[in-house]
Amino acid sequence: MLKNLFKIAIRNILKEKGYSAINILGLAIGITCSMFLGLYIMDELSYDRYHENAGNIYRVVSNIKEPDNSFTWAVAQIPMADELRQNYPDVVNTVRFFGLGRNLYTYEDKSFYEEDVFLADSTVFDMFSYEFIAGDPQTALDKPYSMVITESMANKYFGTTDCLNQSLTDQDNDQLKITGVIKDVPANSHFRFDGLISRNSAPQYQGSWGNFGVFTYIQLPEGYKPANFQTNFDKIVKDHVNPIFEQFKITINYELQRITDIHLYSKIQDEAEEGGDISYIYIFGAVAIFMLIIAGINYMNLATARSTQRAKEVGVRKVMGAGKKQLISQFMVESVVMSLVALLVSILLIYALLPAFNDLANKQIEVGYLLQGKVLVALFAIVIFIGVIGGSYPAFYLSRFNPVNVLKGKLSSRGGNTILRKSLVVLQFSISIFMLISTLVVFDQLRFLMNKDLGFNKEQVLRFEMPDEQMRTAYNGLRQKLLNNPDVTSVASSSSSPGNNVNKVIFNVETEEGEMNERGIDFFIADFDFIDAMQMTIVEGRNFSRDILSDTSLAVLVNQSMVNRMGWTEPLGKKFDIPQQGDTVITKRVVGVVKDYHQNSLYDEIEPLMIMYGQNNYYGYVKLKTSDMAKTVEEIDAAWRQTFVNKPFEYNFLDQDFASQYASDKRRGDIFTIFSSLTIAIACLGLLGLTAFTTERRTKEIGIRKVIGASVKSIVALLSKEFVVLVLIATIIAFPVAWYFMDTWLQAFAYRIELKDEVPTFILSAVIALSVIVLTMSYHTIRAAISNPVNALKDE
Repeated sequence: MLKNLFKIAIRNILKEKGYSAINILGLAIGITCSMFLGLYIMDELSYDRYHENAGNIYRVVSNIKEPDNSFTWAVAQIPMADELRQNYPDVVNTVRFFGLGRNLYTYEDKSFYEEDVFLADSTVFDMFSYEFIAGDPQTALDKPYSMVITESMANKYFGTTDCLNQSLTDQDNDQLKITGVIKDVPANSHFRFDGLISRNSAPQYQGSWGNFGVFTYIQLPEGYKPANFQTNFDKIVKDHVNPIFEQFKITINYELQRITDIHLYSKIQDEAEEGGDISYIYIFGAVAIFMLIIAGINYMNLATARSTQRAKEVGVRKVMGAGKKQLISQFMVESVVMSLVALLVSILLIYALLPAFNDLANKQIEVGYLLQGKVLVALFAIVIFIGVIGGSYPAFYLSRFNPVNVLKGKLSSRGGNTILRKSLVVLQFSISIFMLISTLVVFDQLRFLMNKDLGFNKEQVLRFEMPDEQMRTAYNGLRQKLLNNPDVTSVASSSSSPGNNVNKVIFNVETEEGEMNERGIDFFIADFDFIDAMQMTIVEGRNFSRDILSDTSLAVLVNQSMVNRMGWTEPLGKKFDIPQQGDTVITKRVVGVVKDYHQNSLYDEIEPLMIMYGQNNYYGYVKLKTSDMAKTVEEIDAAWRQTFVNKPFEYNFLDQDFASQYASDKRRGDIFTIFSSLTIAIACLGLLGLTAFTTERRTKEIGIRKVIGASVKSIVALLSKEFVVLVLIATIIAFPVAWYFMDTWLQAFAYRIELKDEVPTFILSAVIALSVIVLTMSYHTIRAAISNPVNALKDE
C-alpha cells in the first residue's frame, strides 16, 4: 500500500515538471535559509555552554550610582575574589583575569605584540573547561612566571605545540615558562585569550576596594539560587566598599551574571568580546519561520489552484472504490515526497554554501554540525511541517469531491478554496512587505551610524601604540621625523583613543555655586596637538598652548556635556582638584570647552568628559594628506624603524577602527537583508506558479475576450488586477506592523533615525513589492494576452 502511494506520488511529480520544479525550488530555498538561520541561532545560544560547570559559573558585575550618573562595569575590585574565597563557604571557586594590555613577547628571533594575554588565578582550569594538549591543568599556573598558551600561539612562536618548558620573554625581560598548551579558546566564548600567566607572578599587585579593573568569576554549588547570594554582597559592601565611597555619595552594588547569559543579554560597555543580542535571535527565528510559512503557502496555493485539474482523477478513484482516507493519504504522501526531495536539494545547498555563510556571519560552523541529533530532528520537523501542514488543505479539500458531479463536469465553485488562496496570498505578501520595510529601515539606521558626524575627523588618521616606557620616551624624536614628511599634517598622542573607553576617577569639582564636590569624572590625557589633529572644535575658550607654560600643569579641557552636567554658566576658570602621589593635590582650571564628540560608539550617549594635558602617552596619531597611502605608510614605517629598533610597526586607521564597532550589526543587517530578499523571492516564485495556473484556467475566457475585441493591455490589466488588489491589502496590513517593530528595534540605539522620516521608505517598499509582483506575473499574463484565440477555442 505505502509502496504504491510512493509510486503514484513520484509519477505525479514527474508528470507536472514545471509545477514540481517551482514547488521543490521554493521549498528547497525555504528549508536551506531556515536551516542557515537555525544554525546561526543555535551557535549564538551555545556560547560558553561547553564548560562542564557552565550552569554554576557567574561573573561579578558592579553597578555604580553617583548623585547625577549611573553605569555598570563588567569588572570588580581585585580583593573581591580573595574575600569571597576565604570568608564565604557558599563559594566553590573564584577566578580573576587581569588585563595586561598590549605587550611584546619574544622567542629567539620572533617578536610579536599580544593583546589577549592575561594574569589568571591558578584555579582557572578547575572552573573552566579548556582542552589541554600538553601540561597538567591542576598545576599549570601554580608557580610564578608559568604560562599556558593556546595552540595558535604555540605554533606562532615555536612552530609546534610540543613546547613545554620553553620560555617566552616579555618586554620587562621576565622569562615566562610554558607549562601548558591548550586548544584555541572556542569562538563561542564571551571571553577569549591567547595566553594566561600565573597570578603568582605579581603577588604585590593587590589593589584596593577603591579601584576596579579585573574580571571576576565565582562558582556556586549545584542548584544554588544566585538571588540568595545578594546578602553576601550586601555584607561586603557594608564592610569594605561603603567606608570608601559613602563620603562621595556613591552607591555600589554587585550582581551575578550567569556566563551562559553574557553573550546575548549583557549590555555592558566594556565587554571583553563583541556581544550578541537576544533580539536578533527572535528576529532571525521569526524570519526562519516566515520562510517556512511562505514555502508552505506556496504549496497550498499551487495545490488548490490545480484542484480542478485533478478533480477528475479524484472522481475516477472514488468510483473505483477509493475511500476518503486513501485519497488523503495519497495527497499527503505526495506532499511529503516533494518535501523530501526539496530536503535533499537543500542539504546539498547547505553543504555548498556553508563556507560563504560562515564568512557572512563571522561564524565557524562546520559541516559536521548538521549531523548533530538536534539538527537532524530540526530537519525532520521541517519536512513534517512542510509536507503534512503544507499538503493538508489540498488533501482534505480534494478528497471530499462528489465523484458524480466531478465526472459530469459540475465541480462546485462555491469559492472556499479561492477565499483561502487569496487569504494565503495576502499573508504571504504581508510578511514579504514587512520584511522589505524592515530591511530598508535597518539599512538606513546602519548608514546613519556610519555617516553620522562624530565631532571629529576620523579620515586618514593612522594610529599606533606605544606600550612601553622606552617607546613613549622616544616619541618626540619620532614626531619630529614624521613632521618632516610633506604628507603628514600633524602628529599627536593621548592616553585613550576615540572609540575606546576612558578612565573614571573621583575628583573634587567646582560647582556653579563655587563649592568643591566629589564627582566621578571620565578623563584622559592628551598633548598639545591632539585637538587639532582630530579636527575637534573649541566652542569656548582655547586649546592647550605651548606658549603658555602653566598649561602643562594647570590646564584642562572639558566637553559640552560636562558643562551641562555641572550646570556651569561660565565654565572657563572652573576648578578640578587632581590628587598626586602622596597627599598633595593640584588645582587645575578649565581653559576651553570642546564641542561634544563621540569618544565611545554611537550605542552610548556622549558622557561628560575632562581632558588633561600630558606627554608620555600610550597612543600616537598621524594625520595624513595623501592620495598614495601605501607610499606614505612605508615612509612612516622607515621613520619608526629608525626610532624603535626591533619594535615591529603595527598600526590601524581610525575610520576602520570606528567602523569595526558596528561590524556585528552590519553583519546581522546583511544576513537580514539577504534572507529577506530570499523570502520575497520564494513568495514571487509561488506567485509565478499561481499566475501560470490562473491564466491557464482562464484561457478560454481570454480567447473569447480577444474575439470580441479586447486589447492586450486590457487583458493584462484584467489578469493582474486581482493580485494587485491582494498586494495592496497586504501593504495596509504590513505597514502598521512594520512601524511597531522597527520603532521598538530603534530604541536600542542612543542615536537613531526618526521613523517618521522613513515614510518614503515605507512607500518605496510598497512600490518595490508591487513592481516585483507585476514583473513576476507579466510573463504568463502577457503570453496569455497575445496568444492566438483560435488555439484557446478550437476544442469547443
